[in-house]
Amino acid sequence: ISRDHSAPVAEPDRNRPFAVISLIGGKWTTFRGFAEEVADTVLGRLQRSRKVTTQTMPIGGGRDFPADAAARASWLALAHSETGAGERRLEALLSRYGTRATQIATHEPDDEGRLPDSESYSRSEIDYIVRTEFVEHLADIVMRRSTLAISGSLTGRDLQEIATIAGGALGWSAGRLAEEVEAAALELEDRNLMRLG
Repeated sequence: ISRDHSAPVAEPDRNRPFAVISLIGGKWTTFRGFAEEVADTVLGRLQRSRKVTTQTMPIGGGRDFPADAAARASWLALAHSETGAGERRLEALLSRYGTRATQIATHEPDDEGRLPDSESYSRSEIDYIVRTEFVEHLADIVMRRSTLAISGSLTGRDLQEIATIAGGALGWSAGRLAEEVEAAALELEDRNLMRLG
């Protein structure tokens, strides 16, 4: 399925005295660019031009992201003093989430533990994702909110543990939990050609 976007214009006609601009497609990572394209179309029709761009405006974990090695070391030291998390853990979280790493580190109690087969993802990190990233299904976590499926590091034991964490946070019944595991495993096999043992 294409992730492209477009904004076709239906010009006024005898039944509708105004134009309609339809926003089609797109994805989260291009939403600002798409918004600027549509704004330019609308403003052009009003014979005006956009005065502000968001092209260089950081969002999410890109905000205040350390720009060089010295700034990164300083950020890690400050984050360590604020959260108590180890610098190695903070480094991993910073690489994955940008400066939102401190929120995740604060969510993690000391030595919460990793997923059974993951060297990097913690149980508490998964809990944070479930509670803050609008998760509806187990596949959302493993395919769209983490790099577990993309990297090929996801195992059946990790999937089961992630389901247990998500089920606890979202109030899933045992039946719903089993359905989520089965659906995620099927989607992983179908889309990623990834068969979990």
